[in-house]
Amino acid sequence: MDSKNTLLITGATGQLGAFLLAELLGWGQSPAYSGTILCAKRPTSSFEQLDRVVEFYEQPRKAYQQPLVHFIDLDLGYGAGSAEWISAYCDQHAIAPVYSVIHTAAVIDINQNAPGGNQNERVTAEVLHLAEALDVAHFTHISSIAVMGGNAPLGQVELLEPQDFQATKKKVGLGSYAKSKIYSELQVWRAQQEGLSTTVVRPGVILGIGPLYRAPQELWKRLWKGTLPFATDGCSGVVDVRDVAAIVYAAHQSKIEGPIVAVAEHPSFYELLQWMQNGLGKKRKLLYLQMKPWLNRMRSVSFLSSLPWIGKYFTAQMRIMLFSKTQYNGQSGADLLEGGYRNLEQSAQELGKFMRRIAEH
Repeated sequence: MDSKNTLLITGATGQLGAFLLAELLGWGQSPAYSGTILCAKRPTSSFEQLDRVVEFYEQPRKAYQQPLVHFIDLDLGYGAGSAEWISAYCDQHAIAPVYSVIHTAAVIDINQNAPGGNQNERVTAEVLHLAEALDVAHFTHISSIAVMGGNAPLGQVELLEPQDFQATKKKVGLGSYAKSKIYSELQVWRAQQEGLSTTVVRPGVILGIGPLYRAPQELWKRLWKGTLPFATDGCSGVVDVRDVAAIVYAAHQSKIEGPIVAVAEHPSFYELLQWMQNGLGKKRKLLYLQMKPWLNRMRSVSFLSSLPWIGKYFTAQMRIMLFSKTQYNGQSGADLLEGGYRNLEQSAQELGKFMRRIAEH
């Protein structure tokens, strides 16, 4: 793919989008993208995440403000209706038409089942309509390992491969976020069948940095404040945000169809939280809950799931998340990285040290 072509990315003011922009600007492992980058955002979007990423990479203040980087206010829910405006914007600023799209924007609500559900599917469908109206050459979608399912009984180790995708699995144990990512990915496969060149990347749990009040930093915030008193022997696939950004850029440039799984390691939640605490410089002792007997104890109080505020901590979805031992083959992502994935314990130390600076100021 000619890097002088215009690239549109969504979610550039979010955690992954900000690190992707850093990768495109040459701050990571990849050479800088030499074309124009259009960064779609809401009129109310904060630039705080981008400012934190600039600080993390020790770049000059507001280093993302460059001649080839354009931040544009765009309603992603308007879909194809925005195509004419974007084309006019490109003409007005004498830049090439949009050649490709990377869709990173997403609503993260892993523990929630809010009325109306998660909007990721609708937004993805509209961004695909926009891409089709712009007649782009390629579209990259950031999905999630949440779409890969798994059939092993809770607590048993099961290794899932990139081809695993269970759109027809019973949804009883899935939260609104997982469902939204499944349906979003189905929208991408639909577009591919209709002729759109696509890439799908499925990251695991992303370990990154950013403002403490934002959803991706919920674990850092709770560990810093001491409001996360326990951890379990369950696990999930985890990956450094910098590795995900590099994988997305490389896969997009090469137009690799995928799905590409971005998972570095599978530490137990207890292990992961201990690493994160160490990075923050905290020494609080976490209560270690093993599946036996705690799974049955949590089931015995499942009636609390109907209560406001605390109910989400007593749902079937929460029990599955806490005690699952499903693993994911992340080799397809490792193949796109120079030297493979970062060591997660070292990542937690480095990222945690930075998050401590944020928390103290």
